[in-house]
Amino acid sequence: MSAATSMSVRKLALGLSFSVGLLSLSQEIFWVRFVGFGQQGRPQAFAIVLAAFLIGISLGAIVGRRICGRSPDLLAAAARALGWAAALDLMALQLMAPLLGESPERLAFLMLMIAVTAGAKGVLFPIVHHLGSNDSEAGLGSSVSKVYLANVMGSALGPLLAGFWLLDLLRVEAAWALVAAATASLSLLTLLRVRPRQASWFAMPVLLLLLGAALVARPLEVIEKVAEGEGELVHQIQNKHGILHVTAGGATGDVTYGGNAYDGRINVNMAINSNGLDRAYLMAVLHPQPKRVLVIGLSTGAWTAAILGFPGVEQVDVVEINPGYRELISRHPAVAGVLADPRVRVHIDDGRRWLRAHADQRYDLIFQNTTFHWRAYAAMLLSREYLQETQRHLNPGGIVAMNTTDSPDAYATAQAVFGHVARYSNFAYMSDSPLQRHDQAEAVLRACRTGGGATFAERAFTKPEVAWRLLNQPLRPAADYLAGLRAAEPPGVITDLNLLNEYRHGKPPLFGALAPILPPWYVK
Repeated sequence: MSAATSMSVRKLALGLSFSVGLLSLSQEIFWVRFVGFGQQGRPQAFAIVLAAFLIGISLGAIVGRRICGRSPDLLAAAARALGWAAALDLMALQLMAPLLGESPERLAFLMLMIAVTAGAKGVLFPIVHHLGSNDSEAGLGSSVSKVYLANVMGSALGPLLAGFWLLDLLRVEAAWALVAAATASLSLLTLLRVRPRQASWFAMPVLLLLLGAALVARPLEVIEKVAEGEGELVHQIQNKHGILHVTAGGATGDVTYGGNAYDGRINVNMAINSNGLDRAYLMAVLHPQPKRVLVIGLSTGAWTAAILGFPGVEQVDVVEINPGYRELISRHPAVAGVLADPRVRVHIDDGRRWLRAHADQRYDLIFQNTTFHWRAYAAMLLSREYLQETQRHLNPGGIVAMNTTDSPDAYATAQAVFGHVARYSNFAYMSDSPLQRHDQAEAVLRACRTGGGATFAERAFTKPEVAWRLLNQPLRPAADYLAGLRAAEPPGVITDLNLLNEYRHGKPPLFGALAPILPPWYVK
């Protein structure tokens, strides 16, 4: 091989090293999205992907090392390896749907698939180092380090492009197919360097096949919920923040899912109360005259619509991290008016960041219909530090209402911050002032409006209908509720560091059937 040819091969190796790192780590981001969707936002999803991914690339590197010791033509070997990687990506896209569930068996097969797709690209790592190394002893270390640096740069850039840009442009299925197409293109480019005529024959069919794969991939939104009879898919929205989908719910309202976990119904009719909106209206009988309200989490907009119907409300700030919810709301007339109401200001931001950035804002009510306590990042809206932040934004006599999703730890945390905490349904109502119904509670409920009419019909005020319960059902102190629990382990205070609600007291551990052979700290 001439010096010029050798230099050309080394440049190609640098390009392959960079590209494979970029594609491989981009695909890891997509795997996290897929697995997180199947696990409904379980915090262990990232660890599952990372473990399988690292095992895969390690085994792939071992295979690549053996190829380097046997193959007389490493460029051709690299082309074949990339071709296999693209084919396996295509196969995984078609086969992964049934595996995106919570059963240990399906999860084990999914981890195998992650390892295989990662390993197929890991094969390239030793090969490009051999191709990119300088034969001279003096330049060997420098040339190998350049190949390694190129791979690191690609690996760092991949998650940034995939997570912050590509997933805002494409569905995750299409983004995955794009990675497969790019991998196939690398294979063809490398084959063109070795066997130009053969590469030209393969190029168009391969790329068309990969394009078709993106078009026929099963929508993730229907895998779990529609299959279980939850209703037909109405629409889905994907962006870098996650996957939202809505299924038909009939008279009780369409059902919204965020990351495949239940996120509420699009219904504001209190004669049906399928959304449990009585938990919002309790705020109207606890605070005599709320004017400024903060809502953390827009979701379907039903809760904000209810609050806008309280008499005397002048301003509602809503902080929502996922802009997809605005699009979702605009498609449903029952809640679309929330976006047009001049009293509403929707801020697309992280709730905690927004609170810190607006330290001077004060509210009479702060409301959040928090997601399930066991989901990833739920501690960010349940922890002691977060509740202390909300406490600083209350006017005198102000109230914070939070969905605990029946987490005893959430009630214990609320008690550690606020002087008065009451329980109604699965909500915690928190204040530094006593929580009790005010004298005008019934008049306020009668004055509440939804869609231009009275929220509560006259019969709702008769025993045991919803308005009667709001006015007469005793508020249970959270301390009494916690004292009556018979838990194996007492509830604790959630902090930003212990993530108690997600890991220790979250869902049962994955692969629980293997408990006899797992370490005690994992099972517990």
